[in-house]
Amino acid sequence: MNLDNIYTKYELNIKSLAQKGFIKENNFYKKRINLNNNFEVEIILSKEKGYIKVYDKELEEEYLPFYAENAGEFASGIKEEVKKIVEEIVKQCFVKVGLQEQLIDYVKEKYKTVPDYPFSNDKISKTFKTSEGKWYSILMEVPYKSLKINKEGKVTILNLKNTAEKVKSLIDNKYILKAYHMNKKYWITILLVKGINLDKVKKLIDESYNLVKNKKKS
Repeated sequence: MNLDNIYTKYELNIKSLAQKGFIKENNFYKKRINLNNNFEVEIILSKEKGYIKVYDKELEEEYLPFYAENAGEFASGIKEEVKKIVEEIVKQCFVKVGLQEQLIDYVKEKYKTVPDYPFSNDKISKTFKTSEGKWYSILMEVPYKSLKINKEGKVTILNLKNTAEKVKSLIDNKYILKAYHMNKKYWITILLVKGINLDKVKKLIDESYNLVKNKKKS
């Protein structure tokens, strides 16, 4: 099982690994942790990717039911135990990639925009408005599968406006997608994940802001 979802939001702090008992083997850092019922999990990490392997110590082989999507009750219990271990390792050995924070600081400094929380039961989604109160961006956290991406977990996205002509050229289906829950002719969805060109995102924010700000009233 890979840890792709973690690596889109966090960066590995290599210096912390030795303190937490990881041993370096070639380009990876590895650690085995005992689980209940004669099982153990192996955590394998590098700067760019990570994996989890679960072993049945009695049989001396990988425990394959752990990897099944529809695991039984026993395997689900092991999955839950491993999940808690991984969450603790993320806290101790990873640093969050602060893309969202950097962009919020950017629009606050350049446009005096303060994020607005439009949904009373949602403390994550944020809208960004011009001085006239018009949306030029919305930031949300959605499941990957809602974007038709075959990954588990959720991803932070930023919706921005542009011209119909440029929208077509911007879509790369890696970092920039057709708009989620917005008019797909004039809006795009940007995945705020590690690897995205932040300067490009800032430029697209500027273009969205100017399009909305300067839109003539009909």
